[in-house]
Amino acid sequence: MDTTTTVGDLGLQTPLLLASGFITETADFFLRAKPFGCAGMVTRSLKKVTPPERTRVPAPRYAVIDGNSLICCEWGNENHWTTWRNQGVNLVKNAGGAIILSLSGRDVDGCCDLVETFDKVGVDAFEINISCPHSGVISDNLNVDCIHLQQLLGRVRSITTTPIWIKLSYSPFLVPMACEAESLGANAIVCTNSIGPGLLIDTATAKPKLGIKGGCGGLAGQAIFPIALWCVSQLSQAVTVPIVGCGGISSADHVLQMLMAGASAVQLYTTPALQGPRIFSTIMKGLQSFFADHAEYNSVSDLVGIATDQMAEHRFTSPRPVIIQERCTHCGRCADACPFGAIEKLSDRSPSIMEGCTSCNFCVGVCPSTAIRAVF
Repeated sequence: MDTTTTVGDLGLQTPLLLASGFITETADFFLRAKPFGCAGMVTRSLKKVTPPERTRVPAPRYAVIDGNSLICCEWGNENHWTTWRNQGVNLVKNAGGAIILSLSGRDVDGCCDLVETFDKVGVDAFEINISCPHSGVISDNLNVDCIHLQQLLGRVRSITTTPIWIKLSYSPFLVPMACEAESLGANAIVCTNSIGPGLLIDTATAKPKLGIKGGCGGLAGQAIFPIALWCVSQLSQAVTVPIVGCGGISSADHVLQMLMAGASAVQLYTTPALQGPRIFSTIMKGLQSFFADHAEYNSVSDLVGIATDQMAEHRFTSPRPVIIQERCTHCGRCADACPFGAIEKLSDRSPSIMEGCTSCNFCVGVCPSTAIRAVF
């Protein structure tokens, strides 16, 4: 199994990167994750000048949802950008990891200054973030501002030969923005950022669960994975530059889906934040198991975009799902939930799928013991 991949000219030992966020304020989390298969990291988004209202971070800044997602307000930086210039970049490079410097794309002049500064230090790529989920609430929504994108890339592209990754998020204008970024010289598109704004309220106090004014934050984690996957699929069919998938990835299966949808690499954030750096080892073992079971694939690159052709037409028929007898606990939930009454609940043995089955696969999703398998 060849786990290597490339994003343009950047070679990676595995397709797994650590995404930008609070766990990448420093290089520490990456250094702990690298032995488990993390190939590189994206720094926290840096600003040349921090606006006065962002010198302190609202608290609470995160609220966890069902143990696998969260809503967050990534408002400010705990460390000055010079920390990365003086030591952080070299820590990652000396450990053999790829270092992608995330820059806020809001302040064009400041962004250009940081590009020139870090070009002297040497980084593998700049990821320019124009997709913060707060931006549509507290300021202009850069995620859909094509004029700003033109001004930004017009300046940055002219002063550096280092690869530029543009980070976008889900919006009705995702594809046009990506196409514009490609035409202006972007070397890759990263998608998606957290999605929002969203709101959670503590019913015991009637206060928002986040400390930011208005209580808004971005939704991240498993809850957004299907949206992120759709974004990657659409982008892979619209642009020729590489796609880096991000958003809710928590397992080897999620990574495989992202690759098959067209991503050349992926970024993980919420799951490592909630479960720790060893999640990279779990995912790598899952990838190795997949390749062991699928001899027709020899490398990560063999998977990139292979699902695209499978989405061209409707499917109106599908084999019935299959009940795996040894896993069934006879709980009867599948029979109770079947919208068409096509599952017969039997007290002494596993349920039976009957003629009325339409292959909707709802039973696959409700089975608590994964005893029902979809057949495609």
